[in-house]
Amino acid sequence: MDERIDAFLDDLEAMHTWRERHARRGEFSDELAMQAAERTLLERLRGSLGEEVRVTTESREITGTAAFLGAGICVIAGAEVTIVSLACLYELRTGSRRHDHGAGALEKLGMGSALRRLAAWHEEIVIELRATGRTIRGRTDMVAADYVEIAGRIIPLSRIATVQARVNPFA
Repeated sequence: MDERIDAFLDDLEAMHTWRERHARRGEFSDELAMQAAERTLLERLRGSLGEEVRVTTESREITGTAAFLGAGICVIAGAEVTIVSLACLYELRTGSRRHDHGAGALEKLGMGSALRRLAAWHEEIVIELRATGRTIRGRTDMVAADYVEIAGRIIPLSRIATVQARVNPFA
């Protein structure tokens, strides 16, 4: 009879321990969910700098190393350098699970800054337009506050999906 009571008490103790452990797991997952809700795409991209990434836009997939993060842009360095407008980013794949909260001083630089640097170096670029996917190839004639002039065309910076170049404007 004592053995049965001891077994019963052991079962009760095991059940109590299991419930406590389960409750702690629930609290831990709630804490993780709360922390995840505070994270942003920019922090995830910043945590992926220097890592291999795959970025999908409306018209194509770009694979390379995340080289720079700026105001509304991410620079992917692969066989060629691609400046991706974050507004045109459909999907990001990265092996990194890091989120980096500290914005660098250069993150204020955006598409206009990248185009100005490429223009100063007389680099030939390919601009891909949002929605249409149409491309324009040439050297920039002028980069203004909110537009770029290339091959006789005036393109609002807000309409640019990607820019391809041979060099990284922020390297």
